[in-house]
Amino acid sequence: MSDTSAAVLVDANSEVLLARISPANQSLLAAAGLASDAVTMVELSAGSELFELMTNFVLKHSAGISSFGLAIGRGGSGCCEGSRHDDDPATQRRTVHATLGLGLHRFLTPEGAALYALLQTLGEPVGTECGATLFKSMVIVSPEPNDVEKIRELAERLVVESDHVHPHLFTIWRWNVNYNRWMRGQVTKARPIESVVLPKATQDTLISDIDDFLSSDTRDFYAEHGIPHKRSFLFHGTPGAGKTSAIQAIAGRYGRNVCYLAANPEMTDDSLKSAVEHVPSKSIIVLEDVDALFDSKRDKKEGDKSLLTFSGLLNALDGVGGCSGQIFVLTTNHRERLDPALIRNGRVDVHVEFTDASPEQIRSLYKAFYKHASDDLASAFEQALQAKLGKRSVSMAALQSFFIAMRLKSAEEAVGFVGKVVTELEEREKSLAERKAAEKEKQKAAEEKQNAKDAKDSVAKGGGSAGETPAAPNPSASAPTPSSEGEATHIHVHLHK
Repeated sequence: MSDTSAAVLVDANSEVLLARISPANQSLLAAAGLASDAVTMVELSAGSELFELMTNFVLKHSAGISSFGLAIGRGGSGCCEGSRHDDDPATQRRTVHATLGLGLHRFLTPEGAALYALLQTLGEPVGTECGATLFKSMVIVSPEPNDVEKIRELAERLVVESDHVHPHLFTIWRWNVNYNRWMRGQVTKARPIESVVLPKATQDTLISDIDDFLSSDTRDFYAEHGIPHKRSFLFHGTPGAGKTSAIQAIAGRYGRNVCYLAANPEMTDDSLKSAVEHVPSKSIIVLEDVDALFDSKRDKKEGDKSLLTFSGLLNALDGVGGCSGQIFVLTTNHRERLDPALIRNGRVDVHVEFTDASPEQIRSLYKAFYKHASDDLASAFEQALQAKLGKRSVSMAALQSFFIAMRLKSAEEAVGFVGKVVTELEEREKSLAERKAAEKEKQKAAEEKQNAKDAKDSVAKGGGSAGETPAAPNPSASAPTPSSEGEATHIHVHLHK
């Protein structure tokens, strides 16, 4: 770093310190014909969302780049060469792609204005959890003075484009506690809500409720009464009943990103609040397995070291300061474990139960996989399955797994093989019972070991020998009498055999 971008300071102990007084090396800018007193500079720190967006933009819109990096990502052909699914983002294989390297790069804005991007490292290497690293930043330079608005407008355009939801696709975002920002994840193909086999009443309730919430009349009503324009759903019920699939289908139908908030030991109340306030526009915030955070007494689960408090969670769900039109979805397999304050009216507006497959869902799922099957054949499958199940039920996930296994069989053959559903169910129940029995035996052995250790410690402290049973005290033994300070008290205990 040149003497024009760093100043030498001396502290009280006469130690020399370096302090930056400019975002960029002035001699480097001068070499590019940029006068330091006639430019506008904006610095972006590595790890920030704008840093990532601007880096990608410069890489695409800069000519004559000579400095690159390489990174692993998704792109190129599909999993198999020549596959008909090559254009499906969910099946693209990993590839190596170029990234922007260190140095000064000239690029053009969409309006044709010339800007410069200086990608630089600063200071000495520092140790992190991932090893030694250098602080990295990007400085966007306009050759015009007082030109920050041009750079700001470009940054805002990139944010809007980043939040845009493409037809039939949605982006999954996850909150990064370390960088305190949302990190873009995979782009997933949206599935139509009709492909999620829900009871018709449940599907109609969801669609009509969200349609009404997103209408302009509802938005105006919320604004008129000073109520945060948000809607919260609690998806509860048995595992494998379609809660996650329903969320993805809603995201596709209403053109929304899906933003997952996961429990993290480093999550704080402020971090959670920041996540809600800075969520990408047009999104669904999903808090999965909310019962895993706190029990019904508002106590944290055993072993949970997170800094998040119950009141912090409630404040985040209240949505104060969040964007207008926000949709929350909380999921749980155990609604009965949730504190009433968490799911009261205003925090959770709609409770949607997801159950094991109903007769209606069994028939609908059968026809979803065998589109040309008749209603009579679907009813025959449902009746055959119900007869095999008896009083038991089967999850939608298990039923879907059966149809995947039957993908090479005809609709009629699937009816004939319906017994495999029950066989698989019994095998899973047997495996679960064996696992629980093993865990019980392990716990029993640990308790016996601890009891033996306690008994040994007790004998050692009492001066007896191992295996002896401590004698019961004689009720007729004389009790000690209070003694004055400094005097010894003698206790005589008579043991009668």
